[in-house]
This record gives sequence, C-alpha cells and structure tokens, in this order.
Amino acid sequence: MIDKILKTVNKFNMLSPGNRVVAGVSGGADSMVLLSFLLYVREQLSLDITVAHIEHGIRGKCSVDDAQFVEEFCKKNNIKFRLLSIDAVHEAKRAKIGVEEYSRQKRYEFFHSIPCDKIATAHNLSDNEETLVFRLLRGTGLKGACGIPPVRGKIIRPLIEITSCEIRDYCADNGIEYRIDSTNYDSSYSRNYIRNEIISKFSVINSDYEHAINNFIISACEDEAVLDKLSRKAFDSCFKDGRLSVQLLKQYDNAIIKRVIIKFLSQHSVPINRICVEKVFALLQRSCSSRTQLSGTVFALCDEAYLRIADFEKRNFKGSYVTEILNISEFNKKAVDFYCDYDKINGDFVIRGRLPHDTISPAGRNCTKTLKKLYNELKIPVEFRDSTAVVADDSGVVGIVGYCIDKRVVPDRNTKKILSVKLPSED
Repeated sequence: MIDKILKTVNKFNMLSPGNRVVAGVSGGADSMVLLSFLLYVREQLSLDITVAHIEHGIRGKCSVDDAQFVEEFCKKNNIKFRLLSIDAVHEAKRAKIGVEEYSRQKRYEFFHSIPCDKIATAHNLSDNEETLVFRLLRGTGLKGACGIPPVRGKIIRPLIEITSCEIRDYCADNGIEYRIDSTNYDSSYSRNYIRNEIISKFSVINSDYEHAINNFIISACEDEAVLDKLSRKAFDSCFKDGRLSVQLLKQYDNAIIKRVIIKFLSQHSVPINRICVEKVFALLQRSCSSRTQLSGTVFALCDEAYLRIADFEKRNFKGSYVTEILNISEFNKKAVDFYCDYDKINGDFVIRGRLPHDTISPAGRNCTKTLKKLYNELKIPVEFRDSTAVVADDSGVVGIVGYCIDKRVVPDRNTKKILSVKLPSED
C-alpha cells in the first residue's frame, strides 16, 4: 500500500522535501491511512505536518469524540493539531445552501487559513467514482467527467488511486484504528445514496468496475488536456480588446467554440453553466446583431464582427459637466467636448440623456436621424447610450457631446458667443 501511494505521489509530484503539509483528518479510515503515510515519509522528506480537523456539530457526542480521537493521536505522534467547530446544519440553513456543500466550503476555508505548502486530503478512487456518477446524473461535460484532480493548486490527494476496500483492508492488516461516521449510511445525502444504493450494484456487471471507471477517468483527463490546449490557442487568436472576433471564432469546431466561450465568460466573472454557454453559442448562429441576458444586468452582445459582454446597470446621465458662454477670443484658448453658436439656441438649453423620439440633423449631412440610428452609426456601445450627454434647447436636440452638432447651431463668421461644454476627465 505504501509503495502504491508513493507511486501516485511521485507521478503527480505531490510532495517536496521540507514541505509544510496540512492534512485534513476526520478520523475515518481514509484520513487515518493518509496520516499514517505522511508519518511514514515525514523524516525522509523533512515534512512539517499539521492536522486540521473540523467538528461539524451534526452527530452530537460522536462528533466530539471523533475530534478527541484525532487530537489524541496527534499528541502521541508529536503532530500539530488544529480544530474548527461549526454548527453545519443551522449555518447551512442561514446560508441557504445544502449541508454537504456548506461543510465542504468551510473545510477548505479552514485548510487554506493555515500557513502551508501543501494541503493533503484523503479523497480516494472510490470517492472519484462517486463524483463521476454524481456529475453525470446532474449533467456534465468532459471536464466534469475527469473527476477529482490528483493535484489542484496546493491541494494534493495521495490516495486518489486507492479504493476504499484497499484502504480498509490495509487498516485491518496494520492495526490502524479509525472512527466510523454513522452518517455515511444515511442515504438521504446525495453522495451516500450514490455510494450505498447505486455504485454498490456495479459489481454485478463487472467485479473490477472500480479500475474500469478509473481507466475512463484517466482517458477523459487526457482528452480534456488536449482540448483545453487547443481552446486556449483558439481563445488567444480570437480575443482582442476585451472582445472575441466572430469571424475567427466561427472557423473552429463547436467543441472548441464552446470552450472559448467558457473562458470568455470566466474572464468577465459571469457564472459558468450550460444555459449561459448555450445562450452565447446561439448568438453566434444569428445573422443579425442581438443580445442575450446572462445574469442580472449582464448581457452578451454579438454582431457580425464581435462578441462581447456588457453590464446594463442603469447609467442615467448624471449632469457632471461644465458649461460656459464665451466670446470668440476666449473660446480659442479652450479645450472643450462640444460647442455651438450660443445665439442660435432657441430659448433655454439643457444637458440631459436621450429621450424617446429624439432626432438630430447632423451638420454637413443633409439628413435627419433618430438618436438611436445615429448611435448605431457611431457604434456607441448600447450599455452607454443612456449616459451619453445630449445638448437640447426648446426646439430639440442641438448636439451630442463628443460626437456631433445639429446644423442649425453651427458657428459661422457672424458668431459672437460660443456655448462650450466640458465633461470631467476620468481622472
């Protein structure tokens, strides 16, 4: 068993001499074998081991006894011990998530709070099988079929190629004591139901099903690595200025396109799920400019040229501007964002956001357009159009700050006064 674990550790480069290792130890058979292995190589690798135990507050005295069992083992073997006690049931209810998920989150938060180089958990091959079945039943792609990774950042899983039966046999043969969690037999928990009611029947079809499943996971990981590499290259070729080139993206197969979309969404902190990915993928198939809601005020927008993400959080024009009435000599010394002939303004002027049915006759173009059409021409991002400053008088729009002026207020050689508008810089 030790040699088999060492083979896994070396294959995935899990440990280095002098590592500070936090070991998640529940007191069950898996974690006690993990701890026994770390003790076996502690002197050889000069490991600094800290045991982290979480008392979930679910099983009353049994839960407390588990913590005491692990603490006493640590004292006997000169191992540092850290304990976190939580009330998983009530705290999960307040957080509005399941007990299993809440407990998992708290475990990893606790592990990561302890200074270390590595975090060793006791996930084994049987856990990997349960994870695979769980994900398949919920709907997953190839990445999800890769199961629990042997290494992820600081986290290492030395037992990931060992089955639960092998672990318990090793405990029996070597006199390793461990605690039994009675909740493992409670099939009201999803994973327990998969373990107790579903996977337990696989042996009827194949007595060596565990290693057959492991071979599938290995194959899935190999395929996933290749596709991930190809999709990263595709992303790099399509991504520029925060957008994806539609023309370049469509040259790839659908599997690569969807992976590029996933990477694109993750860069914008959009929740990644199948629905969002399929929504964005559907945008690419349309022949006209369109958009789709992803989350709250966040939308994906696509036209013939680019795919991008925009937040439509209300950006009403707030009136942050400076206006001045200047004579010609004063105006020539000013840097402004908009100006017009002040004497040609009809009545009072106002600077505001656009209104429905606003129109403008852009100087030099001999036409009248709605602001909607003009904004389309100017390629003003749709999420910023309501915050673009419009200058208007009693007769209508006289200009769009930073973009254009209406022909009726264009300065000429008879102009004496200039209305200037300056928006504050981003500084």
